[in-house]
Amino acid sequence: MKRFATLLILSVIILGGSSFKTKRRAHAEQFKNDGYVQVIVDGRILDLRDDNKYTADLVNKSSDLPFNNTPGAKITRVANSLNFYGADFRDEDGNTFTEGINFEYTFAEGALGDAADGRITLNYNNQRFNNIAGETKFRITKIQWSSDRRYFVMDAEFECKMRRWGKPLAAQPMLKIKGQLENITVTVPSWVVLKNPTSVAEK
Repeated sequence: MKRFATLLILSVIILGGSSFKTKRRAHAEQFKNDGYVQVIVDGRILDLRDDNKYTADLVNKSSDLPFNNTPGAKITRVANSLNFYGADFRDEDGNTFTEGINFEYTFAEGALGDAADGRITLNYNNQRFNNIAGETKFRITKIQWSSDRRYFVMDAEFECKMRRWGKPLAAQPMLKIKGQLENITVTVPSWVVLKNPTSVAEK
């Protein structure tokens, strides 16, 4: 009886460990390591990870805004969400802070040029900064589609002024960033519907 109980406990431990590994592996597959990104913050290079470097996906975004003068209607758009991760730090209270930078803009069916509705968030030096709308440039310079249209590879360049979140806003510290993205692979999930995904040649 004791032998059976021991075998049963060992089986549960092995199955539990396998399940944990599977979950970790599935989570890790969301991250990507190809491509190149450079971010310069006030003249200093932001150090980013060499492994599990970024996630990049098209997403459906909606907001409760009036559309065609219809109160309560929702405007839905497809956005490109790019998240690049840096080093982890712990503060004096033991809280983990991950440096990195996030980009989001309305995806205009593969068009090159200046992105619309661009938002940039920077986590840096244990602080969070947001781009200043009138001081932001994010320009897509290349998009190459896969044959099945389930992903594309992109290049972009950016430059903006950012301000730390806080009140009063005008008194918060400001910094400048610039940089470039090269050969970043963006996944197009099956639930994201594109009207006319076309292959765009590199400029």
